[in-house]
Amino acid sequence: MPWPDDHKARTREKIVQAAAEAFRAGGVAGVRLEDVMARAGLTHGGFYAHFASKEDLLREALEHASAQTVDLLSKPLANVPDEGRLQVVIDTYLSPAHVAHPERGCPLATLGPEIARAGGPTHGALAEGVRGRLEWMRQLLPEDQREAVADDQIIGTLASMVGGVILARTVGGKDSAAVLDSCREFLRRNAGQSGKRSSSARTKPRRAPATAARVKRARASRRRKPL
Repeated sequence: MPWPDDHKARTREKIVQAAAEAFRAGGVAGVRLEDVMARAGLTHGGFYAHFASKEDLLREALEHASAQTVDLLSKPLANVPDEGRLQVVIDTYLSPAHVAHPERGCPLATLGPEIARAGGPTHGALAEGVRGRLEWMRQLLPEDQREAVADDQIIGTLASMVGGVILARTVGGKDSAAVLDSCREFLRRNAGQSGKRSSSARTKPRRAPATAARVKRARASRRRKPL
């Protein structure tokens, strides 16, 4: 029985999806082609019928992961007013769920440093993806504010989002939540719509959770110290 006409395209898509998850979970150097093919439920020997090299697969996997990230960040925006769209995206990105699942998360936070060190064509593709992400974020602003917001505000916002997720994954535990809280609050004050803070941000500022060691010091000195 012959394969359906779209069999090759569907198989290629399955490999790309598997690679996007595998690379984000284990890094580029730590994932072998046979690992990707096994995750896709395929044999290693069929890889070269679809891709010339691991580098070719990586570029497509990055595109897929970036598009998946934008889709996930866009889902909560259906009923959000224009002036709140960027902050909702910030809060969704700087969330415990994103930190806990790098295999489904933003490739900038999982693969960016490794690809930047390696250089080559994939580095250029990732850089182009960064420029596209910045433009997408600008389009989240109300139309009358898009030209007024400086580039450094948009760049700083994305850098804080990506860096916040990396740092939260690094420290782990309760301090991870403290990092995310601090980054979200910082960006409420300093992101593109910084002049329009939410009602929750106008309430008494929350202190970041302290570690057990700092709690002991705080009890001794009768004052709390920031994270």
